[in-house]
Amino acid sequence: MSPPRRQPPDVRREQILDAAQQVLLDRGPAAATMAEVAEAAAVAKGTVYLYFASKAELLAGLRARYFERFTARLADQADEAPGTPPAVADRVQQLVAASYDFALANHELHHMLFHEAGFGEHDIVVARARAAVARLVEAGAASGELDVPDTALATDFVLHGLHGILVAATHRPRSDRRRLVEGVSRLVCQALGAGPAATSQPRAPAPAARGRAAGRAPARQG
Repeated sequence: MSPPRRQPPDVRREQILDAAQQVLLDRGPAAATMAEVAEAAAVAKGTVYLYFASKAELLAGLRARYFERFTARLADQADEAPGTPPAVADRVQQLVAASYDFALANHELHHMLFHEAGFGEHDIVVARARAAVARLVEAGAASGELDVPDTALATDFVLHGLHGILVAATHRPRSDRRRLVEGVSRLVCQALGAGPAATSQPRAPAPAARGRAAGRAPARQG
């Protein structure tokens, strides 16, 4: 069934981005065309150009949405729940789990948006994650749960170490989630002078929440 002809601009934009993501994953950035995106979105080609003047702009829109979702996922884990906040060690484990789940679920999309498109992602991805990690480290230092005389240095240490582990984990056959999350969390806690997490290892999100990319076997990245 075709979508209604008239849609609010924000809804139409998301519809076009959803279609573009599907086409680009299937065809690759070099082969995909704006006409194919329009067909997948069930809109006129001219409608796509109203929102994105070129394929480069379309890719930029997908990257922006990727960063927004990544930032929101980490922010959800960094925010303290009402009442007594969880121990810093538990928050470390939640952050590691959220980062791993996002990286795994969006592995193929990440590869397409950055590696295949020839766009360097490291600095931007790290910058988006830094705020969440900094909040966690600063809160732990303030409460006395972490032994970190230099919170900025500790934040960078955790951030770059976590990024490296996630890159390695998504470049090889799928890692055991529990082993990776618990192992990385323990290393982070030891490095920051915190005790081990008291909670059980966070459960993986339901398959429906992982999105289309999660159903695919991770592609080998170059």
